[in-house]
Amino acid sequence: MGFFSRQGIGEAKPETITSVIGADMQLAGDISFKGKLRLDGKAEGNIRGEYLILGESGTISGDVVVSTFVCSGRVEGTVNVQKLYVVKSGFIEGKVETMDLAVESGAVLNGEIKSRSQELRLVPGSSATEEDWDVRMKEAAAQAPVKKKGIAAK
Repeated sequence: MGFFSRQGIGEAKPETITSVIGADMQLAGDISFKGKLRLDGKAEGNIRGEYLILGESGTISGDVVVSTFVCSGRVEGTVNVQKLYVVKSGFIEGKVETMDLAVESGAVLNGEIKSRSQELRLVPGSSATEEDWDVRMKEAAAQAPVKKKGIAAK
């Protein structure tokens, strides 16, 4: 079935979540966990673990280092993950490094994005088809200025 099921991108069944930080909770300090953590509250500090689900009301001010990260909330900091799924309500401001990135139309990514592989892809149902995306990327590459001896030339 995968991540693109009727539940939506990256949503997990409630029984598979091992820990929950509710919307009324605020944490200050680093968080380290195993299994799946759903964070609907506010965390100020670095987060390290396996599978993190940031709910729409969740916010993180700090660095995130996890294997899989489903972002529906707001992150301000560095995100270093193997798999990153950003849904339409998700907002990330900072540096992102990932091997596998899926971004739903309407999500916001502000900052530097670094891919550790060629696995970046469009999410089905986003605003552009894969063919349109490929055409746009080729056009952008053709229009990009060519640098010669430190001077940009067209």
